[in-house]
Amino acid sequence: MKICHTCQQTYPDDVEFCPRDGARLAPQATEAEAQLAAGLSRRYRIVRHLGKGGMGTVFLAEQIGVGNRPVALKVLNRKLLDDPDFLLRFQNEAGSTGRIHHPNVVSIYESAQGDDGTPYIAMEFLEGESLREVLQQRGALSVPEVAEILQQAARGLNAAHKLGIIHRDLKPDNIFLTHGDEGELVVKVVDFGIAKLRESAIHTQTGMVLGTPPYISSEQAYGMRSDELDARSDIYSLGIVVYEMLTGRLPFHADTPAGYLRMHMLEEPPPFRAVAPGLSVPPAVESTVMKALVKDRDQRYGSALDFARELTSAAQLLPTAEPPVTIPPARIVLPPPKAAIAVQTSPPAPPQRIVKAPPLPPRVSKPESAAGRPRAAPKLPHLRTISKPPSKMKFLAFAGVALIVILAGVWYFSHRGVKKGNMSWSPKAGESKGEIMVNPNDGLKYVWIPPGNFMMGCSPGDNDCYDSEKPSHQVTITRGFWIGQTPATVGAYKRFAGATGRQMPEAPNFNTSWVNENMPIVMVTWDEAQAYCGWMGGRLPTEAEWEYAARGGSTEARYGNLDDVAWYNQNSGNQTHDVAQKHPNGFGLYDMLGNVWEWLNDWYDPSYYQSSPAQGPTGPARGQGRVQRGGSWGDDPRDVRVSVRSWSSPGDRVSYNGFRCGGEVSVP
Repeated sequence: MKICHTCQQTYPDDVEFCPRDGARLAPQATEAEAQLAAGLSRRYRIVRHLGKGGMGTVFLAEQIGVGNRPVALKVLNRKLLDDPDFLLRFQNEAGSTGRIHHPNVVSIYESAQGDDGTPYIAMEFLEGESLREVLQQRGALSVPEVAEILQQAARGLNAAHKLGIIHRDLKPDNIFLTHGDEGELVVKVVDFGIAKLRESAIHTQTGMVLGTPPYISSEQAYGMRSDELDARSDIYSLGIVVYEMLTGRLPFHADTPAGYLRMHMLEEPPPFRAVAPGLSVPPAVESTVMKALVKDRDQRYGSALDFARELTSAAQLLPTAEPPVTIPPARIVLPPPKAAIAVQTSPPAPPQRIVKAPPLPPRVSKPESAAGRPRAAPKLPHLRTISKPPSKMKFLAFAGVALIVILAGVWYFSHRGVKKGNMSWSPKAGESKGEIMVNPNDGLKYVWIPPGNFMMGCSPGDNDCYDSEKPSHQVTITRGFWIGQTPATVGAYKRFAGATGRQMPEAPNFNTSWVNENMPIVMVTWDEAQAYCGWMGGRLPTEAEWEYAARGGSTEARYGNLDDVAWYNQNSGNQTHDVAQKHPNGFGLYDMLGNVWEWLNDWYDPSYYQSSPAQGPTGPARGQGRVQRGGSWGDDPRDVRVSVRSWSSPGDRVSYNGFRCGGEVSVP
């Protein structure tokens, strides 16, 4: 059941908004949560549940005594009440962490116990996303972005280290990206002291390793006790994080925690080019990261600030001088900041993309086939010049022949189309939707979408809309087009790679070595997607074509029950799935929502582009990156809607980016 906090009425789980006052409904509190709320009612009002971790649960709450200030309230598991020694350590550790007052460290407001003795920590409530979410969405970040994030994280760590406080569990999940009052990027380090509390809660003995295996320091891997660790352990973990930011990959990969421990103790991190071929990172930048990752902690940087300063200095040696980076608000590209995101929890959430807006690209002249323009009739053979003017009859004869040839050419080129079996077939404007052909090149099915009008952008009554979906406006699709019935699959991309001599991209963890050929292809750049579409005889769809096709004739941003039509973060198991396993939309298209974000032909422009009905919808001549639509396996329901707009740099190669082809498909 869900409850409306405005009128206190309850409704079934499938109702999103209160019929009385339009307020968004929230899950009704469990009995345990109701008891907790009663025990904290003198100081806090619980607003809603945010997430659950190994040691407790996090709620969004309002601190009553300070003007209903929003806080992230972390409530520890009640079973820990049975250990009085732990409660004492909790108070000491929380009090110690609360001494860190720095803009790059999450603020601790209070640590105490509720009326029933339940320990809790009230901390700064942040809006934004974790670095983990950014990396899952974008893969490798640019050197200036990495330098900016590292500088701020290092300042926060340094403030803690000066107080003798070691993090012990530094990883992308514990580096949070938010924004200040003027829209500037603010990096917050979170979860100080939690690793040490967790250690005491399970009575860790010497030799028991605590932390997150891919990110622990070599001394942690050897079993050094938490009390013996110092700032250099955090520097090693920070080096792992920076390595991952720059390459999009971890330096070590193992199937078991023990495998990670062995690598941290005995193996050197591979050079960047070994994990990310073709990556353009200055050698001086790579050297600074490798110094942070040496096994002997005496050979590492003396402080996190030293690490940040040296990397920033190396970054300034980039061949093309770039100005110092302060990531502006425009880098939060769809999905934009959520209304409420927890700090120090962390159920994975579909991240907003926080990116540095790249420089404006040069104007791109699209080839005829990619721009969707009709092909010109072939030139007639050149007529041989004769020495004397032809007679009138000869002239008329030549004119008649030429006219016949022209008319034949016009007829041929207006009727030639896509081969369907042994037929040449090209539906005309006004033909019924849903005609399907099998493309002989990639073996995939393509659906004919007839021309028509639709309202592009935020659907009426959709309260989940972002600013970039507005204003809603009418768009006319002047020419029908083909579009893939499904995203391009691994098997189809293998045919493309074999036919063109290209290499398959590196496979993601959930489809190792591209074993499953029915999954959508991912880890492809925009250029690779466009090259594939050109090979199969088409192009990437425009943004307007995609939304028109995705709506399937519906005026709503979603169609049907989301679980019936899309793979997203609540049903995907954090991976892609075979195409065409969910229900199709009104045009017979599968996976238009969820599974993978789809590369589109257009440049992204934050101002939602209008279009001329006389010319058909066209995107901007340049932009911040290439448009992506549809949401993915890692996104929440708000972001799995037909009008949600996002973008990535054309060279991004990540596990949630796929594509489908379309256009005026033509094969020989």
